[in-house]
Amino acid sequence: MNFVETFRRALRCLQPSAVVVDFDPPAESLRSTPVIKLPSGILHSVGPVEACASLGLKEGEPVLIASYSRYSLEFRPIRPEEARLAALDHYRVVSRILETMVELAVEGVEGDRVGTLCVISEGADRMYRTTVPVKVEDVNVMTGSGKRVLKALAKLDGAIVVDPEGNIEAAGAIFDVDSGSVEPGLGARHTTALHVSKELNCPVIVLSESGRIRLYHGGKEVLKISVSDLVAIRGFCDG
Repeated sequence: MNFVETFRRALRCLQPSAVVVDFDPPAESLRSTPVIKLPSGILHSVGPVEACASLGLKEGEPVLIASYSRYSLEFRPIRPEEARLAALDHYRVVSRILETMVELAVEGVEGDRVGTLCVISEGADRMYRTTVPVKVEDVNVMTGSGKRVLKALAKLDGAIVVDPEGNIEAAGAIFDVDSGSVEPGLGARHTTALHVSKELNCPVIVLSESGRIRLYHGGKEVLKISVSDLVAIRGFCDG
């Protein structure tokens, strides 16, 4: 039995609320089941969140995740952290920044690898150290010019702060996080992201110089994109 036929049978038997795929599924097998198509590199990590955000799926609703490139099928409920992230009013801003971080990981800035931290929150300034960050005005990441500015700001030390509407508020921000609280296996940048995401209950995106991208929310890691996935997932968000 080939993969497409297995997919058809799984769809008939399992009756998911939505399917997330990395191929063009046969239309006759879908009937009224909503489908989201994503590149294989982020299918399992971002797919259920996209299903929540785009289709209004709730925690516990079943999704079928089908990857033709990996010959894998996964049937599972929407997890609480996925529903929580997708329910944020500014999820599209998060997606836009993730898209930009993917491009930076692949292309760098002027050929150089960069690492940066991006906090999406209101009131983040209450966690700044006394060091005054670079203030940014009238730049929104949802525009083409704003995306270019975001890439340029990634070269600065410290974090980029974006409000829930996508307006860049500051760059080079240093957050007041105890340097002795580094989590096992994490560097200072990731530890800062984890603690800031918990304290502000907001999404924080980290791009490492190695090209790895992680998304934290509420003090937990909710998304990780590995180096091997990056070329495959360029442009996965429409913004």
